[in-house]
Amino acid sequence: MKTFEEYQALATKVPLSLRNNRERIQLPVLGLQEEAGKIGSLVAKAFESGSSGLAQEQSRELKDRLSDMLWYVALLCGEAGIGMQEIAKHSIERLEARSRGLDPDRR
Repeated sequence: MKTFEEYQALATKVPLSLRNNRERIQLPVLGLQEEAGKIGSLVAKAFESGSSGLAQEQSRELKDRLSDMLWYVALLCGEAGIGMQEIAKHSIERLEARSRGLDPDRR
């Protein structure tokens, strides 16, 4: 896999016939919320231990959670008719605009 388009094509091969229209939106939205909560709990546990970073096992779990989130994003993009490559490009544009606002030499 080389592009977000290739990923999205693979990730959205969920049998849509098994879900109704409402579930096709709810599944990724609720999934993103659930995974974000799990990541929050994971990070909170890491910091409670006094560590400033994640242990190896926690890093693996974070990788799992983030990969699940990427799948949910692919599903939501598919339902909205938006390509993930388009989202990545838009994100870069937003990051560049933010960084210009933070850099006094580029304002």
